[in-house]
Amino acid sequence: MNPNTGRTPYLSPIQGGQSLKQASAPLVMLTPTHAWRLLCRRTGGTISRTTFYRWINSGRVGAIRMGTRFLIPLPMLEEVIKKCLDGERI
Repeated sequence: MNPNTGRTPYLSPIQGGQSLKQASAPLVMLTPTHAWRLLCRRTGGTISRTTFYRWINSGRVGAIRMGTRFLIPLPMLEEVIKKCLDGERI
């Protein structure tokens, strides 16, 4: 607490050696349709949209629910793409 103002000083979220660029980098989120298209394009496979939505609902593809919408973080989709290319089951 600051003795002059009686308030707790604002602590910046940028601490611990992070640069401004690292701290403010947004996480790229994709809609299921865009994620599905990207998955099909990068793997060269033919995965149906229904199957992709089943993977989301079962947790095989990581997704964040925002109200009634699902959003898929790009790093999680890249993990799925890597598994598909390596021949692993999802």
